[in-house]
Amino acid sequence: MKRLLTLTIASLPVICAQAQDATKVIRESAPLSAADSTGKEWTKGATFNINLTQVSLTNWVAGGNNSVGGIVLFNGFANRHKGKYVWDNSLVLAFGGQMQAPQGYSFADGAPTKTDDRIELNSKWGREIKKPWYFSALGQFKTQFTEGFDGSNNRISNLLAPAYLILAVGLDYRPNDNFSVFISPAAMKLTMVNDKTLFGGSTDKDLRVFGVKNGSTTEVEFGGYLRAQYKKDLAKNFTFLTRGDLYSNYLRNPQNVDVTWETLWTLKITDWFAASFNTLLLYDHDIDVPKLKDVDGVKVPFAGPGTQFKQTLGIGLTWKL
Repeated sequence: MKRLLTLTIASLPVICAQAQDATKVIRESAPLSAADSTGKEWTKGATFNINLTQVSLTNWVAGGNNSVGGIVLFNGFANRHKGKYVWDNSLVLAFGGQMQAPQGYSFADGAPTKTDDRIELNSKWGREIKKPWYFSALGQFKTQFTEGFDGSNNRISNLLAPAYLILAVGLDYRPNDNFSVFISPAAMKLTMVNDKTLFGGSTDKDLRVFGVKNGSTTEVEFGGYLRAQYKKDLAKNFTFLTRGDLYSNYLRNPQNVDVTWETLWTLKITDWFAASFNTLLLYDHDIDVPKLKDVDGVKVPFAGPGTQFKQTLGIGLTWKL
């Protein structure tokens, strides 16, 4: 991870220099932003998606379970552009679940399983220094709606457990409306775990859950932060978005870089029907994931840092608000 961060930061001057040389061409060919073309200071919008799945089996000899599930997603933005000042805001809310029942039994005999749970608020303010560079301040807050459980029905997360708050100042490189890179050498990250049951009643003061030490509810970090985003209309009704975050804590193990990388592909079929494919990759050295290790030829379960990956394919109803 340290090598990844070093290579990324080392390559930024080259990337930015090449992009700056092409900025004049981009400006001439790229359309004006909504704020510039309409004269409005604010541009706002939101989408609301519902994706549902259902399986019903009767005397199905191949086996399987009856199931019903779905995901509800809200994605909204409100951006302000006036003169040399820009202010971008976004809110993502997602919740999904699935209920399974053994074949021939009712859903009362099954248990609901959470498949998605997300609250994310982003806000970034900037003042133009010299195009395409802006002095910027960024705030980000992440948590979830409700509790989560592992395979043994042990609670492993909850509302505000964890929750993450990042506050950062730095430079924002934005040559056009589709691409931006925010670089901050001074970023504060606050991790909160307000559910003490996640520590399992342990008295070990060195035990950490999501990076927070046992006996505390918060952990403050100070480090470097990088956030990049790119979006593009691949066709009339087909869009692509990718964004990634890197964070290194100067105060503890700076070589362990936190990574978040997300992609979203959206195909609009009609005004109210769309398909989407979303991926999310996470790495945080303070988060333990279930693993197996070989001990004398026997696979033994244990928990340790690892890469998390989630992909979601959805087809369902969508509304523009």
